[in-house]
Amino acid sequence: MLDAVINRVLRLDPDTARRFGELHGKVILLEVAAEHEPLRLYVFPSMDAINVRREYDGLPDVTISGTASVFLNQVFRGPAVSDALTIRGDIQLGQRFQNLFSRLSPDWEEGLAGVIGDVPAHQLARFARRLLEWNRDAIRTLGLDGAEYLKEEAFVLAKRERVQEFLRAVDGLRADTDRLEKRLERLAGGK
Repeated sequence: MLDAVINRVLRLDPDTARRFGELHGKVILLEVAAEHEPLRLYVFPSMDAINVRREYDGLPDVTISGTASVFLNQVFRGPAVSDALTIRGDIQLGQRFQNLFSRLSPDWEEGLAGVIGDVPAHQLARFARRLLEWNRDAIRTLGLDGAEYLKEEAFVLAKRERVQEFLRAVDGLRADTDRLEKRLERLAGGK
């Protein structure tokens, strides 16, 4: 079933599907951390599909390990979180596989059009884009407003100018202390 879902999504992004075909003959083991024992999925890319199996008798070319959330972040947000994944074996192959999944850009609108028709799919996709845009704007605004509140109202965060002023005062105090120490050494040496 997982094969069918993955391959259906890959058909919506023919360029990435073709690049996965370049990995034909390789075996990639994905180890998803679980409470007791990791979930092991063996991925077999071919020229026209990706096959996923739970068991494999041989040794994989590469093993990529991480938590489910890290794998999902990798797919949906890109390789910025790739440090949270552990790659053993053919590291180049592992990184290439990661990059292919992070670059996956299916044409969801086209896939949806095949199910509900062109016009409703276009309207739904436009609505989804607007919703994502609004979500990004809301999160950015909330972050800015939250930071301003913490600085101006709650005094939890210091303003940049205050921090710089404090650091200058510390540097001045350190220089004064060094001068005083030298002076005391000179006075002690004079006795």
